[in-house]
Amino acid sequence: MRMKIAVVIMQCEKDRSSRYVGEVTRYFADAGHEVHVFTNKWDELDGRVKVHKIPSLPLGFDINELVFTFLAALIMKFKKFDVTMAQATRYFRPDVCYMQFVYKKWADMNGRDTLRDRLISRVEHDNLVKSRGIIAMSNVVKNEIISSHGIPAGKINVVYSGVNLDLFRPVSRQQKREIRKELGIPENDIVLVFAGNPYRRKGLEYLIRALPDVKTKNFKLLIMGKDMGEDRLENYMDIAKDLNVADKIVYGGFKPDVYKYFASADLFVFPTLYEPFGLVILEALAAGLPVITSRCAGAAEVVDNGKNGFLLDDPKDFKDISDKINMVLESGLIESMGIAARKKAENYKWGNTAKEMLKVLESAVGRMTYNRS
Repeated sequence: MRMKIAVVIMQCEKDRSSRYVGEVTRYFADAGHEVHVFTNKWDELDGRVKVHKIPSLPLGFDINELVFTFLAALIMKFKKFDVTMAQATRYFRPDVCYMQFVYKKWADMNGRDTLRDRLISRVEHDNLVKSRGIIAMSNVVKNEIISSHGIPAGKINVVYSGVNLDLFRPVSRQQKREIRKELGIPENDIVLVFAGNPYRRKGLEYLIRALPDVKTKNFKLLIMGKDMGEDRLENYMDIAKDLNVADKIVYGGFKPDVYKYFASADLFVFPTLYEPFGLVILEALAAGLPVITSRCAGAAEVVDNGKNGFLLDDPKDFKDISDKINMVLESGLIESMGIAARKKAENYKWGNTAKEMLKVLESAVGRMTYNRS
């Protein structure tokens, strides 16, 4: 069955969480479907994908977010598609809601209760209730949909995000040596890598507080990410200076080719306080890095505790973080865990993710056809 598919997404960029669009729409096109993307910003989409630009107005992100939702609904009103897919807060009445996070849960966690927050939460609720299918990118997200909106569990399909196995992969010692030279990191140092922002939610403070108890002295912590508002790296460097570990930190910044910097490392440490999924966890596994992360992350569901990494019960327990780091380093598990990490990640290539998403879209079309007959 050849379908005419519409994907509605505000921004579609390769270095953001929206990078899934480029990956799955390529698969949809390979499968013979006609694919359209409605967005106001994009890069590196397959040439077969038809892009429809929705105007972006200079009104600030919050207002522009609402404007995008209304404009998308207005433009789509005059288009005919077999099935539409969108995050539940980005379009009115998508046939399939693709849920990377639950807005109502996020607003409640952050104590937000403005008129805008109530409106977006209401749109999210109505779209989830009226949709013909829901895709959640982890069981964490599925459970939040159930608890925040009362959606029956049977309506929700968990489809994990995928990973680009060609970009994120183990590299040769020579390649690793060259990347470390660029960063000014000694060839024989152990490199811990952290990637993400905002730093506060991703648990960077607790990782830094764990560093004084890392037993090996020849190590560096490579931080990849960018400042966001008042959540600036300099605040964390002040903590590092107080703990006398500032010399252990190397700042790599925000890089679209983050896979290259993952390849320079030995161990990925990500004590996030909350993460609907956390694609960087899967990308680290694909790069052949053992992962230390918290059970608060949706992608912790793909980490086999003690085999390709370790899970933290409390991401704020920096003593446990240092214990887990020492456990990996002192037991000589880096190599075997790294091999297991890559092997695990190979189950999550983007083609597998897109195939499962396509099944949900086809099922939604089947239900619409049945209801019309």
